[in-house]
This record gives sequence, C-alpha cells and structure tokens, in this order.
Amino acid sequence: MLDLISMCRRPGGLVMGWCSSGSPLLGEAMAVAGFDALTIDLQHGVQDFSEVLRVLQAIDGRGIPTLCRTPWNEPGLIMKALDAGFNGIICPMIDDRDQAEQLARYCHYPPSGSRSFGPHRAMISFGDEYVNVANDRVVVLPMIETEAGLRNVDEILSVPGISGVYIGPNDLALAFGYPAQGVPCEDIQRHIEHIHARTKAAGKICGIACGSPQMVTDMLNAGFEIATLQNDLRLFLAGMKQQLSAIRR
Repeated sequence: MLDLISMCRRPGGLVMGWCSSGSPLLGEAMAVAGFDALTIDLQHGVQDFSEVLRVLQAIDGRGIPTLCRTPWNEPGLIMKALDAGFNGIICPMIDDRDQAEQLARYCHYPPSGSRSFGPHRAMISFGDEYVNVANDRVVVLPMIETEAGLRNVDEILSVPGISGVYIGPNDLALAFGYPAQGVPCEDIQRHIEHIHARTKAAGKICGIACGSPQMVTDMLNAGFEIATLQNDLRLFLAGMKQQLSAIRR
C-alpha cells in the first residue's frame, strides 16, 4: 500500500486530479495524465458507489494513490470505501472535535478505532499485509469549509488519526456571505492562510481545492501539501471550449 502521507511531504507537494463524471475511461486517462494523486467524488460527483468502484478499478495499477470524498461523515459508506481499496478519505463539513473523532474512528481498526473488518478488495489491491499497515497508511482529511470548522480547526487537527485537513474554498466563501467563485476573495484568502498556518503548526497535511492552474501553483508554492486542479468534467469542458473557440476564430 502506497504511503501517501510520505508522498505529501516531498518537496513541491502533490497536484491532485478530481473524478466526478463516473467515467472509468476518464478516470484511466487522468491516471496516466501526470497527476500525483486522484480523488473520486461521491459527494457532488454524478456517480453511485458501483460506478465509483469501476473508476477506481480503471485507475488501479497505475501507481496513483486515490482518495474518496464521501457524501457525509457516515460510518457505513466510509468503511465501504476503504474496503474497496481507497488510500484514504476526504470527508465534508467537519465542524468540531467530536465529528473529527467520529471520522477517525470510522477509518481505523481497533484498538485505534471502530472500523469493521472486511477489506476484501483492498487486500486484492494491496496484498494480505493491508490489515497490518492500514491504520498507519490510510489518509484521513476532514474538510474545513464552515465558520464552525474554521473556529475549531485546532481542535480538529489535535485528534489522533486525523492526517490533516482539506479546505473547501467555495463552501467557506458561502459560509461567510460571499459567492462561490474560482479565486477566493481577500477575506476568504485570509481564512485559508490561517487554516494552513494552524495545520503547519500541528505538523499535519493541508490540502485545498483550486479553481485554476495559477491557484494550484500559488498554493503549492505557499507550502500546501495537496492542491486539486478542478475536476474531470470541468477540464473536459475547458478543453472543448478552447478548441471550439480557436475554430470559430
């Protein structure tokens, strides 16, 4: 099983791709396109779990660590995703220490947590040693994207088993009365910098969703360990629009 936490520590951080379409073909294409890691989105992606599994299978074997963003902090689906062979979990709307503790428990086997045993596909992907290394290798990233999450970021980061945090700038903007937009306004950027600084102080991983290549570059240069370049549908649409625009001209 890949040690994604160690990969995140390498100089320059990781550029992450985001799979939302439910297309195994697009997932496979992203796996060979040069991304350092991928996330398959069960929250806002237009895909159910069986489709997510097929996308993961298309990615598998390419040496690209893959996370699952779950729809919610719900134990059954979190454990099911880990059993399917994801390297970790990104979980939305984590507001406080109690919710972060629940998330950490769901992702770890006893005695560290309450994850139920049954990693049938994970052992196909990672081998029989999976159970011995899963508690140390599974990446657990609660999303900070609300006023409460921002206020309680230190408590969330202090939870054992939490690998770091992942920032959702659009929901964070909405929480403070700003429109969701690709480039955060100055006020939201200050909140992002605060979360990043607190995560660094805790010695943990900080990731962020980005609305443009420039934002990815800026965040990685600022020291973020993970920066996500949009999703497969947006990249596909952007490529089509660019080429059609050139044709029209």
